[in-house]
Amino acid sequence: MATHPISIDSAGGEYMEAVLVIGWAVKSGDSVKAGDLLVTVETAKAATEIEADRDGWLAEIFFAEGQEAPVGAVLGTIADEKPIVGEKPIASQSASIALATATAAEPNPSEPVASEAPSSIRPPGSRAIASPLARRLAAAAGLDLAAISGSGPHGRIKKRDIDSILAARSNEHDGAVLRTPAAAQASPVAAPTLARQTVPVVLIHGFGADRSVWRQVVPLLGPGIETISLDLPGHGAEAARPASSIEEIAFLLSDRLEDMGVGNAHLVGHSLGGAAALALARLGRLTVRSVTLLAPGGLGPEINAGFIAGLARATTVQALERWLTVMVGDPSALPVGYAQAALRQMEKIGNRDALAAMAESLFPDGTQGFDLAGALAELAVPTRFIWGRLDRVIPVAHAVRAPGFTAVHLLDGVGHVPQIEAPALTARLITETVRSAG
Repeated sequence: MATHPISIDSAGGEYMEAVLVIGWAVKSGDSVKAGDLLVTVETAKAATEIEADRDGWLAEIFFAEGQEAPVGAVLGTIADEKPIVGEKPIASQSASIALATATAAEPNPSEPVASEAPSSIRPPGSRAIASPLARRLAAAAGLDLAAISGSGPHGRIKKRDIDSILAARSNEHDGAVLRTPAAAQASPVAAPTLARQTVPVVLIHGFGADRSVWRQVVPLLGPGIETISLDLPGHGAEAARPASSIEEIAFLLSDRLEDMGVGNAHLVGHSLGGAAALALARLGRLTVRSVTLLAPGGLGPEINAGFIAGLARATTVQALERWLTVMVGDPSALPVGYAQAALRQMEKIGNRDALAAMAESLFPDGTQGFDLAGALAELAVPTRFIWGRLDRVIPVAHAVRAPGFTAVHLLDGVGHVPQIEAPALTARLITETVRSAG
């Protein structure tokens, strides 16, 4: 069985040694078509999506989610034939790929560690350069990257530098414990904790989309902000599990967050995802720290029923493209090939019928079948609206129902999807909301 490598050879022109694997869109054994999203990786500046360059089947994954991979390393392979359970790819080819990957990933023992002299000194006031994994580890540990001397080329901060600092901290802690009287050592206050260091921002997309709709916003969020992008029931990776009410959506999202160990979160929701965020807050199973809503549903009965039906029923690129232009103020804001990619994804996961059923139950007779104004009024956390003045899906007039404590931003020239039409401003406003929660 011949296989072909999946790799990333550059990182948008920036100097990079490694990328962090954020998530695989397919699993081993799944069929893929040329252009399908395979895996999303993160550099120090942005998230990058790697697509299949041919039709075939995903045969192997060498770097799992959360692992760091050197630029140029083989992340996985695509096979020409469907892999058979227990069958190995061609031995020589698989072995050479694995060897190259292991060699690229193996640290060079001759390279200095953080305690030794770095290869270059970062000028005062300049931006700290760090690998994606080092940046995440530093944020989780509360470390200031600006105060760390990196051991990589050009003073780049690597995972080993963070590990070295954390090890030194641990040694200092152990020494302090040895010098502490026994009575004090027994105090439960001194016990270490493995609790989550940061409260994540949970991003919830709108009807007919999936979690990838946030890909332009996530890289622009402030440093130290951890994100979790969820697929709504009946969408994306959750296509096989639709929901018929906003309450059911909230319960399903809550269950998934609980499975992830998330008990506190900042909520960000768009359109139906905005309504879901409010229903999730009202449910009370999650401690909500802040809420940012982009053109949210649930604040009035009006909705563009033709748009909802068009998204759910479109079977051609031309038809879907016509409906997608309704959601933006300027059609040029839509990425080239967006309609084709969206239709291909819908056909791949097979959720057209699920979307049609959800549309009928959530938006009966062309109206929003749920009212979340009460849930909005009950919020006691920083809350922000982001709404395009040219929204043709949910009337921007619904923003007048925002309580007095809500910050409302009405964007000129923007339609229903600020995260696509104005990603930098959207990221800035989300960051400000999160920061204001303390």
